Amino acid sequence: MLRATALVKRYGGVTALDGAEIDVRGGEIHALVGENGAGKSTLVKILSGVLQPDTGEVTLDGAPVRFAGPRDAAARGIALVAQELSLFPDLTVAENLFIQALPRRFGLLSPATMERRAAPVLARLGLAGLPVRAAAGELSLADRQLLEVARALLTRPKVLILDEPTSALPPAGVDRLHAVLRGVAGQGIAVLYISHFLQEVRRIADRISVLRDGRPALSGVPGPELELDDLVRAMLGDVRHPARPPGPGPARSAAHRPGLALTHVSVPDRLTDLSLTVAPGEIVGVAGLEGAGHLAVLELVCGLRRPSAGRVQLPSGPGPRSFREAVRRGVAFVPGDRKRLGLMLDQTVWENATAVRWLGVGAGPWLRQRRRLQERAEANLRRMRFRGDIHGLAGQLSGGNQQKVVFAKWLDADPSVIVLDDPTRGVDVGARAEMHDIIRELAGAGRVVLLASTDLAELTELCHRVVVLRRGRPAGELAADELTEQRLSTAINADAG
Repeated sequence: MLRATALVKRYGGVTALDGAEIDVRGGEIHALVGENGAGKSTLVKILSGVLQPDTGEVTLDGAPVRFAGPRDAAARGIALVAQELSLFPDLTVAENLFIQALPRRFGLLSPATMERRAAPVLARLGLAGLPVRAAAGELSLADRQLLEVARALLTRPKVLILDEPTSALPPAGVDRLHAVLRGVAGQGIAVLYISHFLQEVRRIADRISVLRDGRPALSGVPGPELELDDLVRAMLGDVRHPARPPGPGPARSAAHRPGLALTHVSVPDRLTDLSLTVAPGEIVGVAGLEGAGHLAVLELVCGLRRPSAGRVQLPSGPGPRSFREAVRRGVAFVPGDRKRLGLMLDQTVWENATAVRWLGVGAGPWLRQRRRLQERAEANLRRMRFRGDIHGLAGQLSGGNQQKVVFAKWLDADPSVIVLDDPTRGVDVGARAEMHDIIRELAGAGRVVLLASTDLAELTELCHRVVVLRRGRPAGELAADELTEQRLSTAINADAG
């Protein structure tokens, strides 16, 4: 039904796809897996008309096609349920379902028509009781995700592409969706299923393909023939990043110094009864698939979320009640999304590098501090091996230098706890290695370091141990001497039960 062969796609000097291929037959569920950065998203964008390949061919129902855009692909029968939800929160459920072709009666919207046409699809997804005249923004994340699937099915597609469709679903929702997809495939529709949940993939897929570094590592292998280890090995190939020792770990004296402790903490729909400690000088990772709860751990430490049960203890005392309080008490937060959360792109480098201090951590009139702040910024940026003009705009820097500015900003506050969320996302290999050295130095100086990362190599290279979470619950722990990418991936993807 849908075939892509020898696809190549480059962004400047970066090759996202290099001979990628996939074929999806009518009546089957074909799963596509791969590491972050393997090229899955680029391939999906080409198949759904968002991008054009540089070279290669796409055929639909046996005929070559070149989609003019997403609307053209949709008109030809390609339905995409994207990883990023695209619902309009202020429109009703019914209006979201028919947003591309709102049914009208006498020139007016017909809610009754929309409800009648939507009812069978919603019922199949277990959403029969959904208030279709309510605003979509009032729904739970799980219901919004299923609503995206319902909208795609209402277009009666030839090909249904789902990108991480279960990331927000509870186990019962996953089972319900899988039952629907089997029924969809039974009607002759081709289903392309992209997911990081490898055990789910093995349960649902008739065939499985693996992308690695933009190239096919496995092509259309029958799902029952693949064990979990086979999939992990195909995804990772040879270990490309030899593990470096994370450092000596907490000193003997650290046992008598307060560190970070989460004791039996729970957060509704995020975490259940988690206990975790990090000693001064220790780098501890938290890992899991999307929605596993590891990001909620970071939010608790940073004061962005409060536990419904249990307690959080910082080196300076009880857990923070707000992000500002966390910062004042020595917590630094280095996000992976530096452009949205880490930097003021229209401000100078030195203003960004001293932002924590001049936004209220330090004291004294702003004008009097200007020269001193510039000097501090320059000193911290030299320590980060920053290459650039501190008076230039942060938005004009390379990705690696931007992330160094984020690190420098927090170094200026002299934190006792460093919270890292994908700290090297989107930076080049050289900048990544430099940042890893800086993280080791911070731990070596007695800081508490808590790291979440989608990069398994980063976790294995940096951490003294990694705590694995699965659907909000602790599911195991790997110490430094047993940390490998393959073991970590297997632990993350193992069945919860």
